[in-house]
Amino acid sequence: MEQYFIDDDEHLNGEKLDVRRYYNALLKRWWVVLVVALVVTAPWLWYLSTQPPIYEAFATIKFKNFAGNDPTLALSRKMELTSRSFAERVVAQLGLSMILLPQNDHIPHRNDIFADFSTTRDQVPGQYVLRLNSNGTFELRQKIDEHNDKIIKQGLISEIREQKCEVNGFSFTLAKTNFVLPLEIPFKIVAFRNAVKSFQGRTNVQVDKLGTLMTVTLTDTDPELVAEMTNRLAQIFIEESANLKNQGVTGRRKILEEQLELIKKQLDDSDRDLKEFQERYSTYLDTDQNKKINDVMTFTRQRDDVQDVINTLSGLLAKIDETKNAANGASENNELTRRYIMSEIARHSVFNDDANMVIERKRLEDLETTWRDITSRYSPENVKAKETLEEIKKLHGKIEISARKKIQILENQLAAINQEIARAENRLRQLPTQQYQLSELTRQNKVLERQYLDLLAKTEDARISEAVSSEDIEILDSAIVPDFPTNRDKQQKGLFGGVFGLMLGIGVVLLVEFLDKTIKSVDDIKRNLKLSVLGTIPQINFADAYDFQDSEKIKQIDQQLVTHDYSPTPVGEAYRSLRTNLLFSKENGRVRSLVITSNEPGDGKSFTAANLAITLAQLKSKTVLIDGDLRRGVLHNTFGMPKEPGFSNYLTSGLPLNTVLRETHIPNLTLITCGSLIPNPSELLGSHQMQRFLDDIRRKFEIVIFDTPPLNAATDAVVVGTQVDGTVIVIRAGKTHRELARQKLELYSNVPAKILGTILNGTTEDMAHPGYSYYHY
Repeated sequence: MEQYFIDDDEHLNGEKLDVRRYYNALLKRWWVVLVVALVVTAPWLWYLSTQPPIYEAFATIKFKNFAGNDPTLALSRKMELTSRSFAERVVAQLGLSMILLPQNDHIPHRNDIFADFSTTRDQVPGQYVLRLNSNGTFELRQKIDEHNDKIIKQGLISEIREQKCEVNGFSFTLAKTNFVLPLEIPFKIVAFRNAVKSFQGRTNVQVDKLGTLMTVTLTDTDPELVAEMTNRLAQIFIEESANLKNQGVTGRRKILEEQLELIKKQLDDSDRDLKEFQERYSTYLDTDQNKKINDVMTFTRQRDDVQDVINTLSGLLAKIDETKNAANGASENNELTRRYIMSEIARHSVFNDDANMVIERKRLEDLETTWRDITSRYSPENVKAKETLEEIKKLHGKIEISARKKIQILENQLAAINQEIARAENRLRQLPTQQYQLSELTRQNKVLERQYLDLLAKTEDARISEAVSSEDIEILDSAIVPDFPTNRDKQQKGLFGGVFGLMLGIGVVLLVEFLDKTIKSVDDIKRNLKLSVLGTIPQINFADAYDFQDSEKIKQIDQQLVTHDYSPTPVGEAYRSLRTNLLFSKENGRVRSLVITSNEPGDGKSFTAANLAITLAQLKSKTVLIDGDLRRGVLHNTFGMPKEPGFSNYLTSGLPLNTVLRETHIPNLTLITCGSLIPNPSELLGSHQMQRFLDDIRRKFEIVIFDTPPLNAATDAVVVGTQVDGTVIVIRAGKTHRELARQKLELYSNVPAKILGTILNGTTEDMAHPGYSYYHY
């Protein structure tokens, strides 16, 4: 048999976007779009209406210490400013644990009520009411439950305007404004930790690419409070940074001064001993002896310099190992420490003559700049930021290897210098006793003198740093009270929510349509089954015939579809068009016998067979309609005739043909009912008795129509289809699954049966007959 359907690959390639199908789905399910849009938009509009105005303020902090060559300085500053310790200080100083409650649906600004409000970390959470009486007194009450409260503080209003009222871990002073008395001010104190978390969640910090400017942004429902919070946070950061730096600089300066004083004392003692020795023995060193001493001094200085470099690099690498071995080695702090250490190693002066390290140092600086640029515009979770960070880590590995190799080289140099020192000291020991002693005193004196000069220079630097330390950081732009809330565009957001809901509704409909694999149109049949469509039958409205019995119902429907006077209804014209396509098709030729079947029950197979037979009979062609569904035949009900004897009785009992032929109320239309139920209908349909039946029936009638069981119930239609001119398959629009239909068509792949085409049943009127509107003119 001809392959009427396509292979899987071809089928997939044939799947194209059917714009008309999706357009029709939107027209059909417009109510779904509307419901989804309402379900999304209504809560969104309610949410917007309940949102209080949100104000935003920002302050800019300027760092005079350039951070461009330190990849971690900007990040550490940002972490410091957003840390919990800073948040706790701001929350405590500004009393952010206190929240004013509405009064007559109005929430006053706290600056209109309180001139100052602060808390401790041990405040007592709960609800409070500050009552200002008309006699100039106040009462501060704490609510115990819904109906009871207690007075925890009372006194004169004038007192709490001049000095703080302290109770339950918080303190406040009233604003010096004229209140309309009596007045009740309800507020609540939330848990300190919750207030800190809320504050941190409303804090945003951005650092520029160079690390010299930092912008601190906060949000709140109170415009004056948000500006005050922002400025206070920036000020605390500056004060804390200055204190930490002053402490560090002052401590370093004191240590250097103590060391300088000690070295000064040792140098004075050395000068005195050297002078006394020279006066006692009248001994002096000649040029050669001074050269030997200078050689020892030179080698000693070289040894100390190399040892310092080794100690520095070894110490930095040891800290790297500590961060790797830490339990939380992958934490942000450890990662920050590693990056800082690697940057210090790469910038060490010992590598200035190392070409490879110079290249790696420049590469590291470029990568760190790129990383800061990406994270300042996006976030550390950005894909490019993560890729750059991985490159930085790989480069860190190379730098670490170079540093360990450098330590090995320096240790070899140190060993060589120690040998030179030993040889130089041995030459000094060969001097006479007095001259050797003088050389030792001279060498010690020069060592102390060098140490004194180095410490003196470091001490002066520390004093200068201490003097100018307060100028390293300052507030460039203070936060100002915002004029407008950031969420004032509620109408625009509401419109956006409506558009989003509408698009979501459209998306839901399109998704449902995409997932719907049923056949709905002629194009679906041609695309998926590769079969021609002989006709399309519109959906029938059964509402008017609902109260009839089955036999009367179908007769009533038949009369609506095809009347004796050719009533010009869309359904009737659809059947007449089907009749024309079937009889006068150039591809199928003359068709005298055919099988009508479907994929599943309920597709309208029997109904279509009956009405097609009626239209054929109206052409004055002798037509016989055979109920070949020997399991659940229904055509006897359709035409109101007895079920037996029928087709099965003829096949099993050998009855004469005339005994099963029944004339219907339609001229030229004869019906053969299904007859009695039998256990083996498929075998009988392929028997010799069936061949005899076909021979006899073809001699008596011009057109023979078999109504057979659905393909998913039995193979009867395939068996009969091999013995007639062709098979017509009824497809139910919106019900028949295209993959199931393809599978059932495979039953015909290896049998000598011809599929004439399909009938699409249950379509819309415009699809069934494009000119249907003419009949309703």
